[in-house]
Amino acid sequence: MALSGIRILISFVLAWASLGAAHAQDGASLTIFPQLGHSSIVSSVAFAPDGKVLASGGFDDVIKLWDVGSGRELRTLSAHQARVLSVAFSPDGKVLASGGADGAIRLWDGATGTELRAMKPDRFFVNSVVFSPDGKVLASGSGAGKIELWDVASGRELRTLSGHLGR
Repeated sequence: MALSGIRILISFVLAWASLGAAHAQDGASLTIFPQLGHSSIVSSVAFAPDGKVLASGGFDDVIKLWDVGSGRELRTLSAHQARVLSVAFSPDGKVLASGGADGAIRLWDGATGTELRAMKPDRFFVNSVVFSPDGKVLASGSGAGKIELWDVASGRELRTLSGHLGR
């Protein structure tokens, strides 16, 4: 295919993707925005409490922040050294937590995307992260069969709940 043909094809695909729309059966309009940001599997998604921002973590080792209203990518957060397996916003939306296959838990400023701190509980995957209702404690679940509770303000481990692996 000639170079001009490839350019036309790319232009068509981009135009088609930007026009994607679907109508719900009840007649309400639902706009669909193609997710073009991750280069691999998306493993976790979480809405900010106000519903305006969506965080997605992927097997491409990054977190993407999305504007829900426009469907546009806001920023990419890239500090994990392996797959991002879990993302969660604090109840006030000020902090985003992520856990990854690199064994790290990272805390990010929810507004700017600046990394606040990293905690590395052990050498196992961090499969899940979630904030307490008051946002002061973060719980993480790992491939080591442990649940760890973390003080969000200091990054200090508060407690480990272990013994979850079946034998």
